[in-house]
Amino acid sequence: MSKQIHVISARTFAVTLGDLTFYASGWKLTAERNFAEQGGATGGSFITNSCRRAKRLTLDGYLPFHTSPAEVVLALESAVAQQSRFVFSLRGMQFLTAMITSYTVQETAVSGILPCQLTLITTSSIGPVTSVDLETGTDSAGTSSDTETGEST
Repeated sequence: MSKQIHVISARTFAVTLGDLTFYASGWKLTAERNFAEQGGATGGSFITNSCRRAKRLTLDGYLPFHTSPAEVVLALESAVAQQSRFVFSLRGMQFLTAMITSYTVQETAVSGILPCQLTLITTSSIGPVTSVDLETGTDSAGTSSDTETGEST
């Protein structure tokens, strides 16, 4: 009698932010529109203005490091302090001029991996990744993509 064993592993997809490669295992995107209301003379409510707010993208995953977690933390700190802007693609969406607004890192017993949560903000519109070269798997932003699953690598 033979048994089959199926190994289930968490998928990750690479997101390149400058010199850092973040391996995301999950993400959350938040977008909203704000409205300004004013009361009318008859007691009714009127919307007098509205605007789109900046979108926030939260990435959960990890950043690899070679010798010390300090190399990753210092790179993140520099990106936040200098308001570095990044262009990247994630799961078929193109993000332009995104900035890291916050990060959370926590060292674990796993060598060379620093679990991390990044929050980025962008005021730009999110667009589709426009083209993927099926031979090389590279999209128009230069990001590698798995053509079968559509996962960005």
